[in-house]
Parts: sequence; C-alpha cells; structure tokens
Amino acid sequence: MKNKIAASILYLSLAVMLAACASGGEAVLAPNTQAGDQLKPEYLYGRWCTNRELTSEANTESGFSALLNLSKEFWEFRESGRWNNSETGWMFAHYGEWQLQDRDTVILDRLRGDPVSYQASFRNSGVDLYLTDEAGHYLVLSRCE
Repeated sequence: MKNKIAASILYLSLAVMLAACASGGEAVLAPNTQAGDQLKPEYLYGRWCTNRELTSEANTESGFSALLNLSKEFWEFRESGRWNNSETGWMFAHYGEWQLQDRDTVILDRLRGDPVSYQASFRNSGVDLYLTDEAGHYLVLSRCE
C-alpha cells in the first residue's frame, strides 16, 4: 500500500514537471531591428532571462549608470498576453500582462503597479531583446530556451 502511494506521488510530480516544460510555445527568432522597425508579437513569445552584462554595457554606452543591482530573473511571454516570472527558471508564476503596441512598443503591465512602456529592438538574430524605457535606460533580456 505504501509503495502505491509513493509511486503515485512520484508519477504526479513527474507529470507536473513535464507539463511545466511543455508549456512554452515555440520561439520565432526576430531579425536584427532598430528603433521604429515593425515588430511582430511572435518575436516576443517564449522564455527570456535578464542579461546583466548586456544591460550594463548598453546603459554605460548611453551615458547612464550600469544598473549593477540587476538580479537574474526569468520571464515568459505567452501568446495569450500573459507574462509569467520566475526567480529560479523552473517554477513560473503569473506576473502580469504584456502587449505589443504600435511598431515597436512593448507594454508590461504588472499585477501590482502601473504599466510601463518600452521601445523594443532585437539584436544577435533575435537572441537579445533590448528594452528602452521613457528615460532612455536599457533592460536587456536574452533567450534562455
């Protein structure tokens, strides 16, 4: 009896892990873009990781501080407009909504807080996503799939 319960718990755990891994859609790599280039929503689908080095470099080149306090986060943008977040890269939680507006503006609307708009561009054949806020500060995400 105990073996059946242990086996059931093990199978349930494996099923949850497989479902979590299979939940991401297929990423469409974007071409390199400049500010003002037309972006497609499918360029944003998938999992992204904050890239501390590229963020620091982009901000330094723009004359801003390097944002040395940037922590590693894992983001998932789904086709449904749902934005999930994880600090571990394994278990994701609903964080808010995202949408692409106009040609290259990404609106990130956290569950708590005001929406923030970013001008988005892609580099390195769609692997790196450069987000620039209204003050000109960069946040760079890299694909982590």
